[in-house]
Amino acid sequence: MGATPARSRCRGIAQWRVEYLRAYLHQPGFVPSIALVVIFYALLRGSRHTMWRIALLSFPGTIAHELMHLVVGFLFNAKPHGFSIWPRPGSSSWTLGSVSFRNIGLLNGAFVALAPLLLLPIAWLCLVHVLVPLWVDGRWGWWLLGGYLAATALFAALPSFQDIRIGGPSLLLYGALGGLAWWAYSYM
Repeated sequence: MGATPARSRCRGIAQWRVEYLRAYLHQPGFVPSIALVVIFYALLRGSRHTMWRIALLSFPGTIAHELMHLVVGFLFNAKPHGFSIWPRPGSSSWTLGSVSFRNIGLLNGAFVALAPLLLLPIAWLCLVHVLVPLWVDGRWGWWLLGGYLAATALFAALPSFQDIRIGGPSLLLYGALGGLAWWAYSYM
């Protein structure tokens, strides 16, 4: 039996991704830059037990995280009306920042909740187009700073539990619609 067109297409995409990454692996400075970002990310993860330390170290990422919510909220008519990047205690943990909205609903909640995921391509672009050239040019101070900023963007890219809770009904709606579309595409 031959491969279905969908499987062939998936195999082609996977092969393209491998070739894409292979091209970067051979660039000078790529592997050390990945190592730098991983080290900074591990330091950020390790500093979570002290709230003021993580608030200070992850501050650039907190700003980026909340700005992603703000921008996507404007774009999807969630009507943002409050923005804070000052850490404050909550009922069981600390809140590093927040954005308040007046119009979160079924249609826009998922997009606003998952907005920080947009930091993942930004971290990748920072790695490829900032860190690698800084390594090649031998600009070590800027390379370290860029690695730290890329790691904070990566650290801040995951939506918080509060984000998921607020966007939950919308996420369920889009998940159900996506599952239904997948089923219809696969079996019809």
